[in-house]
Amino acid sequence: MGLGDMLGKAASAFGGTDDIVSKIGESGIDLSALANMDVDGVTSMLAEKGIDLSMLEGLGISVEDLIAKVKEHLG
Repeated sequence: MGLGDMLGKAASAFGGTDDIVSKIGESGIDLSALANMDVDGVTSMLAEKGIDLSMLEGLGISVEDLIAKVKEHLG
């Protein structure tokens, strides 16, 4: 099993992007605001709240993936 596969399984074990979006919402960040921002805006807002996106990217989740999941979550 390659490193990418292991990281993908780790992300799934933690709930993947669904769980991450839920945790972001629970932290008090307005998900609807994130859905209307560009990648740089989302990155800045999350960094201000202490969320390290480099960890997410290490799990194979990009900011674009996160924005798409937020939009899906808001449905």
